[in-house]
Amino acid sequence: MDRNLILSIILSVLIIVGFQYFFHSFSPPTHVNAPSKTEIPKKSKSGEKRAVDGTKSISESAVRESEVASIKTPSEPGKYKSANATVKESRITVDTPNYRAILSNFGGKIVSFNLKRYTTHIGSPDLVNLFPPEGPDTSGPSIRLTRSDEVFSDSNLAYSFDPNDSEIRVDKTGDSRTLVFKSVSESGLVVYKKFTFHADTYSIDLTYGFENTTGKARDYLVTFPLRKFFTQDPHQRFSWDSVLILLDGSLKDYDFKSIKGDEELSGQVAWAGLGDVYFFKALVFSDKPAGKVTLLKPTKDDIAEILVRYGSLEVPAGGKSAETKIGLYLGPKEANDLQAAGGDLNRALVYSNYQALNYMSTYLMKFLRFSYSGFTVFGVKVPGTGNYGIDIIILTLLIKILFIPLTHKSMKSMKRMQDLQPQIAKLKEKYKDDKTALNKATMELFRDNKVNPLGSCWPMFLQIPVFIALYQALSYAIELRHAPFLCLPSIYFCIRDLSAPDPYYVTPILMGGTMVLQQWMTPSAGDPTQKKMMLLMPVVFTYMFLSFPSGLVLYWLVSNMLSIGQQLITNRLTR
Repeated sequence: MDRNLILSIILSVLIIVGFQYFFHSFSPPTHVNAPSKTEIPKKSKSGEKRAVDGTKSISESAVRESEVASIKTPSEPGKYKSANATVKESRITVDTPNYRAILSNFGGKIVSFNLKRYTTHIGSPDLVNLFPPEGPDTSGPSIRLTRSDEVFSDSNLAYSFDPNDSEIRVDKTGDSRTLVFKSVSESGLVVYKKFTFHADTYSIDLTYGFENTTGKARDYLVTFPLRKFFTQDPHQRFSWDSVLILLDGSLKDYDFKSIKGDEELSGQVAWAGLGDVYFFKALVFSDKPAGKVTLLKPTKDDIAEILVRYGSLEVPAGGKSAETKIGLYLGPKEANDLQAAGGDLNRALVYSNYQALNYMSTYLMKFLRFSYSGFTVFGVKVPGTGNYGIDIIILTLLIKILFIPLTHKSMKSMKRMQDLQPQIAKLKEKYKDDKTALNKATMELFRDNKVNPLGSCWPMFLQIPVFIALYQALSYAIELRHAPFLCLPSIYFCIRDLSAPDPYYVTPILMGGTMVLQQWMTPSAGDPTQKKMMLLMPVVFTYMFLSFPSGLVLYWLVSNMLSIGQQLITNRLTR
């Protein structure tokens, strides 16, 4: 075993560890291109604070605190005040193949949104709820209208809705159903809110309509607030709690914790949303892009919020109506679901903020999905594996096949280096007092025997980008969340979640064992110091892999086993 190989392995470890600590650190990526700060409105002579657009406005923090408080506690338990009377709360359930949503007439809001395909924990009957009833972010969606003498938010408005059924079902392919809420504000503005639910997607069409019953036209500045409660779970290995915005065709990503004050972005906003590692809720502006997004500093009780400035809306006088149409996505960060939602929402699926790694992770996941689901050839359906663990093994095999020529050349180089050790030992004895002459003579020996001392390093270096890209994919792909591979609990071998560490540490220990076996089979220079160093490497790798996703450990384990087989063949061929 030559010195260069040892250095390459040590450097590989440093790259992996350094990547985690400095660039990944099991936390959300930091944002790039920080937006400019929002202008602070100047006070008028009368002391009133005026908004940037010239309309009279309550400060954002005051409106925000009022709305958040209203989410937690209405004026009376179970009651809201409408323009004319106190109204009791009533709810309606919308059931589709993908989710079960509950809406309240208080604010016309979604107060619960359970995703049927995703549970909170393995074996738990509890479904993931994007608007958990016990959380503070059951506020969406709402609208805020601002003009010179009025700031109106429908989050405090009591609606009536039609139909009067307590539950509606949308379960047939291609089917959709519209739910209409209607109310009147204290200023006499008739507001109606239409949700259109679809059986096939997580997208919801949302229409806000306004009728002006007064004799004077009204011109409003339209803003859509969107909130998310994010937990600070110390046991959560990965997190990606961030604001995602498609602004002027470019994806912007802002970690909640990095937002220090009200920050404003201007441009063509195709969609804007709040998400975590696996799930996402977003406002989509397919018909007309929004113009601004304000990022608000998260509150002390961990509520992240954005304000999407949609633009102006004129409501004519005399009972005429005006409408604003947007889309709402509430669902997983899953490639097919985001693609089906349209509006370039597939751009929200990001595995890494480093473009090269993101491309590699994307294509690795495309292959895993392809292998998992199968394909059709000339009308004949070729079934997939139906198991992502098997797909990772297939991927490892294909990568190993691609690297066969390079790996074989590396193994041959190591074998020839071993054969040259007696001659190198003689040179060391001959030039023991002259390192320059020793290095020159050693390089001449390598050249004469056509041996590249760095040849053994390249397979390790070239696999590192693949390793890191797969690490990213397995960490953030929702397909791997709770995806099982094999479970034999009677012998304590059970991988129930390929995105999480092996709970029994069986695969990391097996991986360390295969590293020891591989090193024992690899030609060695016979240097005792080098041998001790090489024995330390499996210990270091095993320790690191204890906390890695089990799917990644499976990849490395299978790769080691294939390398052992290739080493056996190479040793026989080079005798």
